[in-house]
Amino acid sequence: MKFFKRGLLFLITAVFATNFANAQDAPTMFVVHTDNVKFEKLPQYEQAAKSLKDNCVKHEIEGLNWTAISIEDGRYVYVSPIKNMADLDKDPMAPLFEKMGEEAAEKLFDDMNQCYDSHSNAIVHHSPELSYIPEGYSSEGKNHREYHFLYYPPKHGKAMKEAMGKVKELFKSKGIKNGYNVYHSGFGSEESYYMVSIAGKDDVSIAMGGKENDKLFGDDKGPTFFNVIKLTSKYDQVEGDIRPDLSYNPSN
Repeated sequence: MKFFKRGLLFLITAVFATNFANAQDAPTMFVVHTDNVKFEKLPQYEQAAKSLKDNCVKHEIEGLNWTAISIEDGRYVYVSPIKNMADLDKDPMAPLFEKMGEEAAEKLFDDMNQCYDSHSNAIVHHSPELSYIPEGYSSEGKNHREYHFLYYPPKHGKAMKEAMGKVKELFKSKGIKNGYNVYHSGFGSEESYYMVSIAGKDDVSIAMGGKENDKLFGDDKGPTFFNVIKLTSKYDQVEGDIRPDLSYNPSN
C-alpha cells in the first residue's frame, strides 16, 4: 500500500538520472506530473515542495531527476526523463523514505496532498525533427516559458506533422534566431496535441522576439501558419516559469 501511494503521488520521478554526452543520446520521452494547487494553498505547497527538494539534496538521493514548472493558473508541473515505460514500475522514493524515516516522509507528502484536490500523470515525447534550434541558440538563463497547445483529431495526425515541419522549414529559411521545442502527447493524454515551448527571460522578451520574427517572415507567415491552424480542433496558450529552487537534477 505504501508503494502504491508513493508511486502514484510521484510517478514523475520514476527515472534513473543519466548524463547525456551527445545530443542523439538526449531523452525524448518524459513523464509529466501535474498538481492542480488551490490558490489559497500556494504558500504551503511551495514550502512542502521545497522541503522535498531539500531532503533529496541533504540525503543525496540517487535515481531521481525532475524539473519543476509553475504555471500562471496555479498548476505545478514536474517533468522527468524516462528511457521506456518499464521505468514506471520502479519505486524511486524508497531511498528517501528509508533515509528520512517513514513518519517524516509520510508527513511531507501529506502536507502536499492538503494543497490540491486533483493531480494527473501523462507521457510526452520531445520531437527533435519538429523543433527548431538554430546554431548558437541557447535557453540558458531563460526560465520563463510560453506554451502553445495545438490539439487535433486523430484523422489529421499525418497532415498535422507535415504542417508543423513546414513551419520549421520557414523558420530555417528566414534565418530566425529564436528557437523553440516541440513536444507531442503520449500515453495518458485525453486528446492528441503538439506543444510548442518558447523560452525567454520574461514575457516581454518573448513578445519582442515574436515581433522581430514577424518582420523576417513577411507575407510567407500567413499561409504556412494557417496550414497548421486549419487542422487544429482547439488551441490554448499558457505561461509558466522553470523553478530551479523546486527542481532536483543531481546529475547537473
